[in-house]
Amino acid sequence: MSHETLLSLLNRKEELEKQIEQHGMVLKANKIGMNEPLIDGEEFPLPNIDIVSVRKARRAINYLQNDRAVLLKEIEKEMALLFEKGRSTVSSEVPACQPMEVDNSNDAVSPSLEPFAVVERVEPGQLADRMGVQIRDKILQIGTLTSQNFKALNQIQTVISNSQGRMLRFVIRKASTGKDVTLDMDFSAEGTRLGIFAKPLNT
Repeated sequence: MSHETLLSLLNRKEELEKQIEQHGMVLKANKIGMNEPLIDGEEFPLPNIDIVSVRKARRAINYLQNDRAVLLKEIEKEMALLFEKGRSTVSSEVPACQPMEVDNSNDAVSPSLEPFAVVERVEPGQLADRMGVQIRDKILQIGTLTSQNFKALNQIQTVISNSQGRMLRFVIRKASTGKDVTLDMDFSAEGTRLGIFAKPLNT
């Protein structure tokens, strides 16, 4: 698996999402969602709705969402493989017993981790805010995503989306102290949001 192949998968995901959005515009134009009935209580078609177009759009969205779910699992798997490959390569070049300062001794941070993005904004009350993430903190790791396999910001959202219902490892370098801190973000509650806006470094 190469970075180029991973980018191809991510591009495919973006294309699927564009198609979902296009079909969603049909529903929006008809002022109806995915689950509302298309007939009234007397089983007559609802007025001012293009029944055929809505049904086609709903069917297409269902298929595309299923394809997207499969693709997201493949992306996460390949990102994990790339991460492990990169970590093993770098680790072989790092001298043993290299000193490293971390805040949390129970969650040691790999010495190979380097920042790839910086926090620009933190939404008050969301998970990151509650866990102490602050503006200008640098991101070293989100789940399987590190500087070794980071290419675009949409990878962050992919990892977060795939972490719903479980814990997500989040490693930052604090702007205030320069120390690396490991946080285990709990996404077990439905609808949990990380609540940060970040930008790649050197942009």
